[in-house]
Amino acid sequence: MGISLELVDFDDLFYKHGLHAKKIINDFSGSTEEEKEEINRLIYTKDTTGLLSNLPTCECGKIVGEFNMSVVCNTCHTPVQSLLDQELETFVWIRTPQGVRKLINPIVWTMLSERFTKSGFEIIRWLCDTNYRPVAKMPPIMEAVLALNIERGYNNFIDNFQYITDSLFNLKGLKVKKGLTDPLQELLRRFPQCVFSDYLPIPNRSLLVIEQTNVGTYVDPVMIGAVDAIQQMVSIDSVLSNFSVRTKENRTVKTIAQLAEFYDGLYRSTLAKKEGIFRKHIFGTRSHFSFRAVISSITVAHDYDELHIPWGVGISVFRIHLMNKLLRANFTPNEAIAFLNEHAQKYNPHLAALFEQLINESPYPGVPCVLQRNPSLERGSAQALFITKVKEDIDDPTVSLSNLILVSYNADFDGKQLLSLNFFNCWETLRVQLTTASRKTKPRFENN
Repeated sequence: MGISLELVDFDDLFYKHGLHAKKIINDFSGSTEEEKEEINRLIYTKDTTGLLSNLPTCECGKIVGEFNMSVVCNTCHTPVQSLLDQELETFVWIRTPQGVRKLINPIVWTMLSERFTKSGFEIIRWLCDTNYRPVAKMPPIMEAVLALNIERGYNNFIDNFQYITDSLFNLKGLKVKKGLTDPLQELLRRFPQCVFSDYLPIPNRSLLVIEQTNVGTYVDPVMIGAVDAIQQMVSIDSVLSNFSVRTKENRTVKTIAQLAEFYDGLYRSTLAKKEGIFRKHIFGTRSHFSFRAVISSITVAHDYDELHIPWGVGISVFRIHLMNKLLRANFTPNEAIAFLNEHAQKYNPHLAALFEQLINESPYPGVPCVLQRNPSLERGSAQALFITKVKEDIDDPTVSLSNLILVSYNADFDGKQLLSLNFFNCWETLRVQLTTASRKTKPRFENN
């Protein structure tokens, strides 16, 4: 089965784990210096040494040392454990303030805000936050929005969420082309339980680090908004504060918007950019059942989505599958390993027959795979192709593909390398789209 992203139900996540170790930021008054220090300790990590300590400790740092392993702290109610063994799950949460209906998922807020922003004017923020003072002028589309007579205010937005969003999706200038389904509207329809919640998680303090050195204090600009957002909710329900419901609504909107901006900024600057974590630890490494090779063209009659791979690559990428077939052929495990190693760069008719079996066993024209051109991520730089042949010429180390698909890869045959992710065990991920695929029903082409 395929893997896809989906929204998280924060209320379900909140109640899934034990509640004794959770802290609610609303319950802090912040009236004393000791409590302010505790709030800061819960929100972010202050680094003064420049070194990562490997000493086991509880969350609050009150109990430290290897000899205290598994001891539960009376202050933070967490066991003493090594920093490397601690999961990056949140234990500090925001609760819906008294008088406010619900908290909106920051990811949903980002999607709605981007979808309904025109010329720098955030329509959703204007509807929810009565203190919103945009720098941008009101765009012409706001005439249609004002004509809907929607009362401004966060609670009203929550109470009439379905009507307001449906109205915005149907406004001329905001709706998608006739006959098409708006993906955001479909997402809200499919996951209504994940749009609003009574609790929102605060990012783990390990993600928010302030580094203090002899020459100054260094802070990631992305985290400043997150810290401000969390501080907004401190003492919001305190009797001493005595905030009006309208003030609580506007504070809640500002908190959600700043948290959304933090998550979006973290993704763009830390995770997804060229030097980010995704590229370092996922895209930049060898994935399971994958290979990288120089490309060449297919010179015989072929389908445009065929892929011919080298003999050595076939031995490597189908190693588990070949081992399985050899073991069924009464090879011992050591004999099978030795046989594959011996013929990694040497032709063998028995292995050639096994490759043909693997290809024929696929319910598709060949073994489905994704051919990816890095580092470009433009449309067409990743395509679903089918491995229809393992080359028997040991001296040909190239992956061969059709000239007909070179344009989308922006590739030519001057030593370009492409990465292929083999989804041999994930045929179901393509079944919906490719059930009717057949070699006989598809046109064939001849390269000149």
